[in-house]
Formats: sequence, C-alpha cells, structure tokens
Amino acid sequence: MAEQDLILQQLQKMEAKIDKLASELHNTNLEMTRIAGMKHALNDIKTWKENIEGIVNGTDLKEMKKALQEVRLAAEEMDKLEEALAVLRKEKEKDRLEIDELKTFRTKAKTVVAILSVLFTIAISVIGFFVS
Repeated sequence: MAEQDLILQQLQKMEAKIDKLASELHNTNLEMTRIAGMKHALNDIKTWKENIEGIVNGTDLKEMKKALQEVRLAAEEMDKLEEALAVLRKEKEKDRLEIDELKTFRTKAKTVVAILSVLFTIAISVIGFFVS
C-alpha cells in the first residue's frame, strides 16, 4: 500500500506539473498570437510609411511647412492691409463729406457776396441819385 500511495503521489505531482505546463503553453500560445498580430500591424505600418515616403519625403514636407508658414504670414499681412484700407476708406468718406460741406459753404458765400454786391450797387446808385 505504501507503494501505491507513493505512485499515487507521484501521479498527482505529474498531473499538477502537466496542468502547469499546459497553462504555460496556453499563455505562450496567446503571447505568440499577440506577437504575430503586432508583427502584422508593424508590417502594415511599414508599408504605409513606404507609401507615404514614396509620395512625399521629409525634405518636401519641410518645404511644404515653410511654404505654409509663408502663406500664413502673407495672409496676416493682407489682413493688416485690409484693416488699413478700411481706415483709409473711412477717412476718405469723412474728407468727402467735409469737401461737400465746403462746396456748400462756398456756394452760400458767393450767393451772399453777389447779393451784397447788388445791394451795394443799388445803395450807391440811390445815394448817387439823391446827391446829384
């Protein structure tokens, strides 16, 4: 009986070790599957990178970035220029209104001078008529 117990213990130890090995083998298979998935994803990224590099290389991207920055600066300058033009348009409109007011004043002044000249001429004529 002691032999049977010893054999039974040994079998139980072997069964535990086999279960442990099976579990480790299962974990290893899962890790290998993950690694295979990562390898596939890495290959996809590598292919994508090669395609992108075939279309545009790093130097071209730097030049594009520089050109884009120049376009942004030009756009900012255009915005400033448009603001300055808007200010000039407002000032021009004010000047136009002032010129119109001055033209009106000139017309009124000429009219008043003409009326005063006529009245002065009439007054001199009347005084000349009474004096003579």
